[in-house]
Amino acid sequence: MTPTKQLITGFFYASLSTTIGGMTVALTRLIIDQSDPLSLAFLRYGLGGLVLAALLYGSRKAPKIQSGDWLAIIALGIVMFAAFPYFMAKSLEDTTAARGALLFATMPLVTTLLGAIFKVEKITAAKSLAVVLAIGGTAIALGEQIDDIAPNALRGDVFMFLGMVSVSIFNVFSRKFLLRYGNVALMLYTLFFGVATLFILAVIFGQPFDGSLSFDLEGWFVIFMLAVPGGAVMFLTWGRALQLISPTQAAITTGFNPITAILLGTWLLSEPVSLQLLAGFALILAAILLASKRDKISTTSPN
Repeated sequence: MTPTKQLITGFFYASLSTTIGGMTVALTRLIIDQSDPLSLAFLRYGLGGLVLAALLYGSRKAPKIQSGDWLAIIALGIVMFAAFPYFMAKSLEDTTAARGALLFATMPLVTTLLGAIFKVEKITAAKSLAVVLAIGGTAIALGEQIDDIAPNALRGDVFMFLGMVSVSIFNVFSRKFLLRYGNVALMLYTLFFGVATLFILAVIFGQPFDGSLSFDLEGWFVIFMLAVPGGAVMFLTWGRALQLISPTQAAITTGFNPITAILLGTWLLSEPVSLQLLAGFALILAAILLASKRDKISTTSPN
């Protein structure tokens, strides 16, 4: 694959994944009052994991994991598939779909900073300026609306920020394992350990078998959408993107997440879209573009 084709293909998969991600924010808001965050995340990713398991079994290409990699894979699974879904669902109990997705759109900047700290990517003056732009954009978007839209919106924003950091950690540290073991296998293994963690926590705190998974027909349709396109498909396309382009380049496409969430939130949830929100989004998108320029692509597995 030529470098240009690799770049275009990587951005396509990342854009598709983050567009689906915007859909899941709005859909989670539709159903969160019928369950609790732990039980909902366990069901969504458990069903999504079954789809991935079927794909891996059908391919008959399950790789052998090196013993020294298991601890990192387990940690990545807990961060991406236990911490992230819990924080996101917890956030959307208190904040709106558009606000949650907009705050999540600062992920490329956190990914860039983590990459610089752990010497995965270099931080530049352009990326530093992008951090300032993103903070300003987030402040503009969230400033006066914290009390007007939801009384506990600030608490929801904090949980969404923690979820965004969880994904950023996965972005920075998963790529070498994706290149080493393949997309489907790594996503399945990390998903397994994340779902196992969710199950334990759901049993302890969420009472998942005591009515918290009693959905109506519409609710189960939403669960299907969250588990298959919003779970298995979203993770596979994101993993493929991380194989082809750098973590920051993949993360740049999270700009599609708030666009999708804002449109669906307006349509499904009757949530207002203000000029302040759109201005903040514009600044964040500019910051993402600035932070992501001139990243280099590697197709070989790091040691």
